[in-house]
Amino acid sequence: MYLWKYWRESRITFAVGMALVGLLLWSMLKLSVGYPGPAQGYSENGVALNTARSIPPQIYLVIVSVLTLPLAFLGLRFGSFGVGRGLGEGSGSFLFSRPRTRAFFVWSDWGCGMAQLLLLVLAANAVLAFGYYRIAPDSGPVLVAGAPVSMATIFALHCVAGLLLTGLIFGLTYFSSVLTRGHGLMLAVGVLLAYFIAKAVMKYRWQITLPDITLTEFVQSSTRNMRFADHLGLSIALRAGVALLFPFAAQWLLQTSDID
Repeated sequence: MYLWKYWRESRITFAVGMALVGLLLWSMLKLSVGYPGPAQGYSENGVALNTARSIPPQIYLVIVSVLTLPLAFLGLRFGSFGVGRGLGEGSGSFLFSRPRTRAFFVWSDWGCGMAQLLLLVLAANAVLAFGYYRIAPDSGPVLVAGAPVSMATIFALHCVAGLLLTGLIFGLTYFSSVLTRGHGLMLAVGVLLAYFIAKAVMKYRWQITLPDITLTEFVQSSTRNMRFADHLGLSIALRAGVALLFPFAAQWLLQTSDID
């Protein structure tokens, strides 16, 4: 029954997200077909050879940038539902009178919200993959650090990046909603803006680079070729850990608070 409550609150946001994915699919269907295929190399006797090529920069930038703001917005919206919203509406005492622990409500909210975000991330990235193959139907593997890497691996990494971004913002907003009794969206936006400002100031004044909230999967080497970012696995693990801190913090806050 409680999962149904979260679904009722979030279903319009989920429907809007899927509609945006449908709009993205429609725009991909209108793309021109036939970006030049794998780069041609030549042997010493003049025979053409197909070689793997790097991702065209403009296509890679589209893949990285198109989803960032919509996914961040969805994370904010989904995090504003659930227990925090109930506390703001004055239904907390009734909700916690049910024969369930407070941890049950937190993790039910988190699980239901993340499941919907996972579907949206997978659907959006599948559409981007379709668009890429529509532009470059004969593209081969991509050269990353001089080794061929399949596009399936690259898009899987981008799905992980999208899920980490939405999970972080979702968790921050959810914790903020519990903390402020329903006003977490504005607090989360303020925290994110403060982080961006602090990041810029520290970079400008003291040359200290704070981590981006989005995962960087690839970087350009000194030879302008793509390579995997340094310590990519560790970065993924740390970001997942930070994202999980927020529901645990929300659970602790609920268990130590008196709900009127």
